[in-house]
Amino acid sequence: MQNPPGTTGHGWLVKVSSRTARPDPTACPTHLRTAVRPLLTADPPVPFRPAPREEFGPGPLFAALDLWEHEGRPLTDVLDELRGTRGPFRGRGAPVHPALLAWTVEAIERYVAARGTEQKAAQAAGLPPTLAVRQGWTVRTAKRDAPDARGARQYEHTAWGRQYASEDGSVRDLWIPSLGRAKPDRAAAEKAAVAYVLALGQPAPRRRRGAEPPQAATEGDRLPARVRVFDFGCADGSVTPLLDWGQSEVRRRFAADAAPVFHKAATGVGTRPGPSCVDCKVISRCGALHRAPGLWDTTPAAPLRRRRSVSAWDLRLHGECPAQYHLVRRLHLDDLTMENDGARRGRAVDAWLNERHGVRPARGCRDLPVPDVSSIPPAFALDAPLGRVAVRMMEEHRALCPLNGIGPHEKVLVQHQVTAYVPELDVVVLAVPDLLYSHRGRMIWRETKTSSRPLFEGRSLLHSYPQLALAVLLFSAGALAAEPRRSWVEFELLCEDRASCRLERIDPSRPENVAEAREVIAELAQPLLGDTSYEPRTGRHCHNCQARTWCKPGTAYVAGHPLSASALQSPGVKTGRGADQASRHV
Repeated sequence: MQNPPGTTGHGWLVKVSSRTARPDPTACPTHLRTAVRPLLTADPPVPFRPAPREEFGPGPLFAALDLWEHEGRPLTDVLDELRGTRGPFRGRGAPVHPALLAWTVEAIERYVAARGTEQKAAQAAGLPPTLAVRQGWTVRTAKRDAPDARGARQYEHTAWGRQYASEDGSVRDLWIPSLGRAKPDRAAAEKAAVAYVLALGQPAPRRRRGAEPPQAATEGDRLPARVRVFDFGCADGSVTPLLDWGQSEVRRRFAADAAPVFHKAATGVGTRPGPSCVDCKVISRCGALHRAPGLWDTTPAAPLRRRRSVSAWDLRLHGECPAQYHLVRRLHLDDLTMENDGARRGRAVDAWLNERHGVRPARGCRDLPVPDVSSIPPAFALDAPLGRVAVRMMEEHRALCPLNGIGPHEKVLVQHQVTAYVPELDVVVLAVPDLLYSHRGRMIWRETKTSSRPLFEGRSLLHSYPQLALAVLLFSAGALAAEPRRSWVEFELLCEDRASCRLERIDPSRPENVAEAREVIAELAQPLLGDTSYEPRTGRHCHNCQARTWCKPGTAYVAGHPLSASALQSPGVKTGRGADQASRHV
């Protein structure tokens, strides 16, 4: 199998992690095929660019657990070292944000307590205690003389999480941290992939990037009779037992659930521009990714950072508070506080719209059943007053629905990924319009928002809603393969008061609109792309911040600025919890 254009090196080693088996509908097949081949590298090579802050949320937690589990340090000493850290934890890696350190202190205390409780229950049930394993388990095949049909001569399997084994080797455990609550379950393929490594893997030292593995297969004298996997919620200490299997069950599940997923990852063809582009090795030669040099006027950060994605929600969140952007969007911290009423109502309406607009053949909402309280998706538990407001907004949309009277041959795309690459910044721009549809040769981008307040007339739409400015720029740059002069950007505002509902249209071909959009995005993007510290910026947004629990300035602000009951409803729909999910969660 030949190397994809834009790569160099060797493709004979296929190395897959249990994380490779996680479902990801946005994943690009070509990215996956190259990602599982660690001896393939980008051509031209991408230089190493250190991050100004720790970018892996569980990183300090794992380092702290290593001190306690492997080095025998008392937990109190580990906690003191975390609390006293200013910069990199233990002097290695990137500086850690103070709020992430505070989060880590709470998470490790919960983890130690949860492990202790589980071990007591296991021993009461007659199981031997399990102890931390320093070297990660790996399953490796022997290197073959000739490649197989996938072009591979050797395979490696690894799993991510904290690993434990009984002294006699009969039981192996793996704990997978989730940054919020413990997940109630995980995909069948991921569970089978984890269990396979626990059941057949052997301890293996970590290799330097680009180093070839030993040619021999991993072999062990003792394989466990029982493997167990737990999901741990870092934010609340919850624990979910995910599986408890024997050897035969592991092999059966791996063949049925994980092997087909790994085969698809190792052999996939085709491209799907999106979040995968951020880490893709073939980006320099990808013909499917739209290049948009000079999309807005921004000076590249000095020194240049590793490739990143940027969305309108990233820009808006960083504009409110750089710390919130770093902690919530990049690290995915979540204190499990309930969203405000406005956000929950808006997400319920948004889900209803997506369901209606996804009906095929496409039909306008005016021709579909009139909504009532039963129309609210079951996942959104709205009380009676909030539910009635949501239904009124759904009713108002019926008259404004862009699909009313749509022809049978028009294109309708719900939550469609739009992607562009700004090469001079090494930035992947991501946007997910609520709706993209065609109308008599035009391509139209519709954004729908719900609000408890009418539109503020003292500020332009592009300044008020950066996603509209980004839509104008993406049309202008040709990222949608549509002629800007025959395209529109539409903004639909649904309010509690019928008289305040609005439908506005923006022409992305007008030079004054493009100039304003470039100004809006540049004002937000320059500070984000150049930020190296992500300092807190307090304000009303602190009341709904998912990371406020660990942010001292935000906590102090909320204590000194309590909100009235009427102010608890936000005028916006989207929050960091539900908006524009461009990043993967642990």
